[in-house]
Amino acid sequence: MSLKKLLWFDLRRGLFQKPLFFIIPTLIALISCFDLYRRVLFVNPNETLGIKISAGFADFLTYLYGGTTTYDPYSGNPFARWMLVLLSVCFLTLHYPNQDVQTYGQQLLIRTQSRLAWWLSKCIWNIAGVLLYHGLLILSAALFCLLVQADFTGGPQKELLYHLFQVVPEQRMPAAAPWNCCFIVLPILVSLALNLLQMTFALFVKPILSFLILSASMVSSACFASPCLVGNYAMILRLDTVTVDGVSIKAGVILSLLLLLWAVIVGCVRFARCDILNQD
Repeated sequence: MSLKKLLWFDLRRGLFQKPLFFIIPTLIALISCFDLYRRVLFVNPNETLGIKISAGFADFLTYLYGGTTTYDPYSGNPFARWMLVLLSVCFLTLHYPNQDVQTYGQQLLIRTQSRLAWWLSKCIWNIAGVLLYHGLLILSAALFCLLVQADFTGGPQKELLYHLFQVVPEQRMPAAAPWNCCFIVLPILVSLALNLLQMTFALFVKPILSFLILSASMVSSACFASPCLVGNYAMILRLDTVTVDGVSIKAGVILSLLLLLWAVIVGCVRFARCDILNQD
């Protein structure tokens, strides 16, 4: 069996036949968009931002991937939404590779006689699943904007988002280049790296432990604004073009690509040597 047939098998069984892959991102996006819409309606009559405002498509996307400034449990700025966006897709991709290698995957390995093809198929499946998830987040946000007749042309409104995310004036970047929706590319790239890392870790420990490792990493990233913690690059509010002392976008791209490549290579070597018959 060729890599192409293996990949089609994985996409069909591990993606297209999994309704949660379609339901969860849609619900997350709609709930988040409704929350922003509700908060903007509250801001207009009660706050003085200078003019009457309305959230546009770019604002809804930034709200999804915004994250938080340095976490303060007493600030009233929770990071639950950002954690939900990043970790939901990790949970959705968690069990399929392990389940596959214990069932139909063993038969496919015998037929293909190539562990490399099996692993590469799982990596491509993983990437496709993550891109589908984030694509549905963005599509659902766009549909919500159509329903409320939100603007699709402008970029994120800095003052509105600074206000909603409770960014203190000292942390705000002075007037510079306008924000745009390209900010969401880095969180998606980080998400790809995290999911491939999780799949690789699951070759060494139980899948649920792999998920817990990533979860701990995300919590640490929310609590500590450090360039060494990859989760910081998945938060728009932590970028150096958005807040003072933010992390570098360029460094985030390089780190994410290196982690992604490391996960694919180490996973390939590990899977080539592991005893799949005795896996739990």
